[in-house]
Amino acid sequence: MSEPEVTDVLRSAVSRHITRAHTAFRLKLLSVFMEKGIDLTPDMYFILRHLWGDQDGCRQQELADKTDKDKASLTKLVDNLEKRGLVRRSMDDEDRRGKRVWLTSHGLQLKDTVYPLALSVVAMAEDGVNKDDILKVKETLETLCRNLKR
Repeated sequence: MSEPEVTDVLRSAVSRHITRAHTAFRLKLLSVFMEKGIDLTPDMYFILRHLWGDQDGCRQQELADKTDKDKASLTKLVDNLEKRGLVRRSMDDEDRRGKRVWLTSHGLQLKDTVYPLALSVVAMAEDGVNKDDILKVKETLETLCRNLKR
């Protein structure tokens, strides 16, 4: 394959489109948070979103796994969330080597402000896209992830 052909293949690769969509979503989410004076990055939001579910008090390693973050990145994110008074850490009673991450009352209250903003970004992204197409994209992305984890 010639160099121009290789370049064309790489430019049309689905990974490029995934990266562009991911970056656009994160930038829009950050922009919406900043407009409303909310001092959160998208990564911090993803951590909080997990805790707002039924996972408050989850192990730090589990939180890293669920949010696809390495241990060092997650530690830094949790440090920043702690500095903002949104979470607190405690020793894991079941495993003294590990820590659990808990929402503070301020972190829990933030959900009512942040969720609608995040949902508005999702709605913006999906505007004009058929629901069946959205489901197909999700299925396709799950297949791509499974293929890459083999």
